[in-house]
Amino acid sequence: MNYCFYTFSQLTTIQLYQILRLRQNVFVLEQKSFYDDIDNLDQEAKHLCVYSDTQQLQAYSRLRIVGESSSIGKIERVVVDSHARGLGLAAQMMNEIIAYFQQEKGIERVLLSAQVEVIDFYKKWGFAIKGDSYDDGGIEHVDMVLSFT
Repeated sequence: MNYCFYTFSQLTTIQLYQILRLRQNVFVLEQKSFYDDIDNLDQEAKHLCVYSDTQQLQAYSRLRIVGESSSIGKIERVVVDSHARGLGLAAQMMNEIIAYFQQEKGIERVLLSAQVEVIDFYKKWGFAIKGDSYDDGGIEHVDMVLSFT
């Protein structure tokens, strides 16, 4: 598997299409979550794409730096293609994401919004629940935070 980080402007139209298609297939069609996926935040994000040896997009996550002081990283749109599940891609992707944010100057903590059913997955990397659960697109989520300080 190949793990590649891209800015929005580095993505080809084919790569962008693959990303949007994967997000749609899993979040909208498979999970039946109707939300504003194309939210004008992709342009400011880094995109972690996981490709098979045949260059098929297997997994993806969107990473952003948020907050006035740019000290907060945010993980969004973590998704693995249904045909690639069970290969450990999500865990390896989280290792890559944590390493990415640890190398970014000034990042003190990382936030994510986890589907309630995968809270324990994120706890393995030290993420802690922050607040109560809430409905996001018809799926219960909870905010989680990982502090580097």
